[in-house]
Amino acid sequence: MSAHSVSSWENVVGRREIAPPLSKRLLQTLGEWRRRLRSRRELANLSDLELKDIGFPAAAEAEKRKPFWRA
Repeated sequence: MSAHSVSSWENVVGRREIAPPLSKRLLQTLGEWRRRLRSRRELANLSDLELKDIGFPAAAEAEKRKPFWRA
């Protein structure tokens, strides 16, 4: 491997080209997982009557049982 190819590789790996988009996507994914976890916990705390009142008890039941990483 030549010195030029090593420095080119360092530019790709060394947070110039990959890290900002990757870290942005990672933060977005973690934020989405947190939102799902919070909303599913809220659904789990609703009574059957409250779920029926909002109009989707069966869908809410399925949603609150999914793990946070699953859409």
